[in-house]
Amino acid sequence: MIAFKVILFTAFLLIALLFAYYNLQEAEIRFLNYSLNMPLFLLVLASFVLGFILAHLSSELRSFGTRKYGEKLRKGLRKRWTGRYTEAETELSKLLDGEEIVPLYVDVLDRLGKEPSLYLEKYNLGIVETVLARRVLRKDPERARNLLEKALGKNWENLEARRLLRSLYFLEGDFEKSIDLQRSLLQDSEKPLKEEERQILASMLSEAKGEGALQEVEKLPLTPSSLALLISSVDQKRRRKYISKMFQLGIQNEVILILTEKNDLSPEIIEAVEENKERFSKAVLAFLYANLGMHERLEDLKEQLPKPIRTFITGGEEDRECLMLWECAECGKDFGRYTPVCGNCLSWNKLKTKGGG
Repeated sequence: MIAFKVILFTAFLLIALLFAYYNLQEAEIRFLNYSLNMPLFLLVLASFVLGFILAHLSSELRSFGTRKYGEKLRKGLRKRWTGRYTEAETELSKLLDGEEIVPLYVDVLDRLGKEPSLYLEKYNLGIVETVLARRVLRKDPERARNLLEKALGKNWENLEARRLLRSLYFLEGDFEKSIDLQRSLLQDSEKPLKEEERQILASMLSEAKGEGALQEVEKLPLTPSSLALLISSVDQKRRRKYISKMFQLGIQNEVILILTEKNDLSPEIIEAVEENKERFSKAVLAFLYANLGMHERLEDLKEQLPKPIRTFITGGEEDRECLMLWECAECGKDFGRYTPVCGNCLSWNKLKTKGGG
């Protein structure tokens, strides 16, 4: 490698000397009332050097602003991650011309208990609206929806805004809009996320369209919602296959509880539960037996049940809405009935039965 570089340098030097030898004649340069005579090869060399210097200076001037911006950002991040939030606010506030800095700035203000005051029309990527929508999601879903719709009006490529908005639409019962957004997400999402997006579509179709979407649901990945639909809707042979899948995926508690809540139980399902009782949580079995009026089985379980379940069994159906049998594995929020999307953190397919896997 060194020998190659030496040969290359020698060749370049020889060419330069030959060029100088053949261009010893003088050339005259005139500017206003001044003139200068110099060998042609020196003129070419000087032009080359001057061009290189000007290009270098131009590059340095352009990169100076970038280096300065980068240093301010590093400073702000260092203050943020070391817990010096007031100083971080000061540093990051100098960089708010860049919309991508706003989420960091809002995060710092949250730590200080301050409300962000931002001029939304200044930005065009929809990032600011998305960040603000996430902040107000729980206390003001209508404002969050308006912000997200505005974000997508500015920049349809904002996938984060699309994901939040599809979940809000679903929670509001606007299933068609939610499914349309989900189909667009499935098309535009990065490859590692496509399987998760397909699972979400399966749950959406199962909950929103039921048997009307059965053929499409069968082609999508299995989720608690879609398995519950398939088990309750397909023929006996396929039903057995999906009951077996329920156990293979380890979501038998979730599927049986969904079917019980929807009163979609069949003899094959009850038989499968009875044959695999040890694989179900006591709470799920108790709720199933209570709904089927299997009082003897309930008596056998009663002493092993948590207090809320025992209260439900003795209190009757009027206590059902107070019975929290579901918990979001992502945020820990309790729910009385199944939903594929957590109304607290908007995560999908994360609800698990409480008290047993």
